[in-house]
Amino acid sequence: RQMSFNTDAAPWDDAALRNAVNLLIDRQQVIDVAYEGTTIPSQTMFVEYGGLMPYIDAITAAGMTLPLNADVEAGKALIEGAGWTMGSNGFYEKDGQTLAVEIQTHEAFIEKQRIAAVVVEQLRNAGIDASTRNVAGATWDDNKRNGNYSAVMDWDACGSINEPWNSMNRFTNRFYKPIGEPSPGTNNHVRWHGEDNDAYSAIVEQIGVLPLGDPAIEGMVVEAYRYLYDAMPFIPITQARKLVPFDTTYWTGWPTQENNYNHPATWWQSTHQIIHNLQPAGQ
Repeated sequence: RQMSFNTDAAPWDDAALRNAVNLLIDRQQVIDVAYEGTTIPSQTMFVEYGGLMPYIDAITAAGMTLPLNADVEAGKALIEGAGWTMGSNGFYEKDGQTLAVEIQTHEAFIEKQRIAAVVVEQLRNAGIDASTRNVAGATWDDNKRNGNYSAVMDWDACGSINEPWNSMNRFTNRFYKPIGEPSPGTNNHVRWHGEDNDAYSAIVEQIGVLPLGDPAIEGMVVEAYRYLYDAMPFIPITQARKLVPFDTTYWTGWPTQENNYNHPATWWQSTHQIIHNLQPAGQ
């Protein structure tokens, strides 16, 4: 799960401010409060499946991991270095403008709403006038697609399962659209663009033509990820956890930890593979 910024909309077009928010978020507190201790923090943009761990490990070894706990003083230093000063109301100000962010959440996704609520409190305590707003699902999708937001709580770095290209490609310059024009498939809806994205995109394009598992990919991922990490167009926060109940009264053969033959989610396109594996329980 991640907090995505509209990097074409001021003041969050400033990478220093986005990096400040990364430092102000206490992921452990998000886990403790929003998830009641049932998940783990994200180290990178990637889901922590086994096939992606070599890339995750290489990124963290290069010093691009995400902090577990907040470093409020370092975050404030970045904000103040960008010319913002603390106002009498407890929020940063610059040129008569209060440093504010509204995090939009999908009305049906309680998990993201819980994350946003914790993050909002953390940011407000650090001097950012943060708020969260639940919007109808169709509106939430349209707002992301057309850039009608400051920040959203979403999962749009998802895609990669056993290779890094799928997720990384979503944020390349081929998908950039200015605010008001729909981003295709919500790819790069954060509207990250410029010289750093051009360099990132060129490397990711090279990764895309290499065979799966090519030994050159790991180093290229680290090189490309540096541009993403420095720009911080979105902030990975946690790994998702889902509770998927099954009833064996009438049917057996559901995925279990011991028989982990398929992803247990019933809302994925792989659900038919689970159905074909079921057997009557003999009731």
